[in-house]
Amino acid sequence: MSDRATYFQQLTQRESDLAWTGMRLDFNRIEEWHRSGQKAWNVGSGSVLDTADALTEPHQVSHLLGYLLHTAVDHLHALKTLLADAEAQHTFAPYTLIRGSIEAASTALWILQDADPRLVAQRALHLEHQNLWDQRRATKLVDKDADFDEDRLALLKKALTRNNLTTAVVKKPLHVSETIATAAAVFALPASCLTWQLCSAAAHGRPWAKQFLTLFEAHDDDGISKTLSGELTSNQLAMAISLNNACDVFDKARTVRTAHSRNPNHTGSSFTNPSSGLHLVTKRLR
Repeated sequence: MSDRATYFQQLTQRESDLAWTGMRLDFNRIEEWHRSGQKAWNVGSGSVLDTADALTEPHQVSHLLGYLLHTAVDHLHALKTLLADAEAQHTFAPYTLIRGSIEAASTALWILQDADPRLVAQRALHLEHQNLWDQRRATKLVDKDADFDEDRLALLKKALTRNNLTTAVVKKPLHVSETIATAAAVFALPASCLTWQLCSAAAHGRPWAKQFLTLFEAHDDDGISKTLSGELTSNQLAMAISLNNACDVFDKARTVRTAHSRNPNHTGSSFTNPSSGLHLVTKRLR
């Protein structure tokens, strides 16, 4: 195949049909997750999250996780609405939604990466400090003398003291790539890192990813001119694969969060002796 021919990418009818079949299955999962809403985020007494909530009061970990998972499924449902309900097929916008879902769900998994409520609490407090730092940075855009929200900072410091932590422990900035990579490694989600990078490229207009995410429809190519006349179009197969990867990350986060919120039926030794190899089986919804 010539270099020129590589630009003219098209899907076969079978590939297109396969992509839409896969996306429709994921749309069904997304609709069920969206319908269940906040009813899915109860916390059982004596569970890992119940203990972590007490350690992080008033910054309850379960509330943070609920916010992250609501964010993740909201992005997915918006994509479902765009593609299935509105029947609109944009070239790059869907990847922005997929990217946002992967980021939020992976952050939830980063918090929940083991069953020790003390470590779960520490990671949640780390994110709370990051939240205050981001708020301060945003406020400085309109008020150069702005500083941390004093009331919220005081509450955070009390929670840190309760957990024998200092601001020095939680002040290290977190990059989303770090949380995604950790979640991918701990919960066997290797496709999430590459999917997130591709989606980020689409969101930021970085051309390097277009050969993986788009198709090119040529207009009257003479085979000679250095200028190719045509337009980039949506690649349904790439979108279906990316969506499925995002759904798998959310499903894993939902499953782990549910397991950590159940009443324990054992002595509790696993809370203080977490297994680094903990992997929970994902159950697909139909």
